Amino acid sequence: MKDFSEIKNAVLSSIGKAADAGKDIANKAADKAKSGARIAKLSMEIAGEKENMKKAYIEIGKLYYDTHKDDPEGFFIQLCDEVSLAQKNIADKEAEIEALKLTEDEPVADIEIDIEFEKVVAEDEAAAEPEAVEEVPAEEAQAAEPEKADEE
Repeated sequence: MKDFSEIKNAVLSSIGKAADAGKDIANKAADKAKSGARIAKLSMEIAGEKENMKKAYIEIGKLYYDTHKDDPEGFFIQLCDEVSLAQKNIADKEAEIEALKLTEDEPVADIEIDIEFEKVVAEDEAAAEPEAVEEVPAEEAQAAEPEKADEE
């Protein structure tokens, strides 16, 4: 019986070691999952903060333009000119849109187009076909060749 109890103890010991190793692996996997989730959350928060900064930078630019558009300094001169030009272009295009909207109410003269469908199709087909080449029997072609040589 001593052999059976030794085998039993060895098996139980092995099962215990395997269970501990399994717990270790499960704990490490859970820690990795927690770390991954935290990294994802932090990355999203960073992206949100960057978006907040972008909005603040845009607002700073607008405020600078509004307060200095008539007397910009340094490299702001070109940027302010670009904004002013873009504003002018927008105003011009909006005025053109309004003018076009006003003319939409005016009736457009009815235009009648009378096309014979079959005629157009036939002309298109004729234009697409290769020109027919008159076939000459081989005997006549050979007889015609010496005549051309005599002409030269």
